[in-house]
Amino acid sequence: MPLAEVRKPLYASVGAADLAVAKLRALPTTTGNEVRRLSDRVGSLPVQAARVPVQVGTAVLALPGTVTSQISDLQGRATDLYNAWASRGERRVASLRRSPATEQAVHRTRTAVSQTRAARTTTRRAATAVGRAIVDAVPQN
Repeated sequence: MPLAEVRKPLYASVGAADLAVAKLRALPTTTGNEVRRLSDRVGSLPVQAARVPVQVGTAVLALPGTVTSQISDLQGRATDLYNAWASRGERRVASLRRSPATEQAVHRTRTAVSQTRAARTTTRRAATAVGRAIVDAVPQN
């Protein structure tokens, strides 16, 4: 399996989360617009209510074809949405990788790993030297 296909679910989840954050940030503006839109529609409710019986009859007759059409459409839309989330996530991850904070964290991590390796080598050498000193200090019979 190609590496890109292995990463795709991760990118899709990052893309979905990024989209959710964007929607939440826009919520105050969106809410105000929706309240105004709903207020405008309240006046037309009596006219719409009078049409409901005819609309329901027509919708029931068309239901089998509508359901079949919607099911096939939903599969395509789900695939498109997943791919869009994966693309968005991949772009987001790439931008995070290029950010100065990430680059600084990577540099600090590499420095810490290097220092840890050096300390491990020094400790190993010291332990070996202590072991040799002990062996040399013990009298040979």
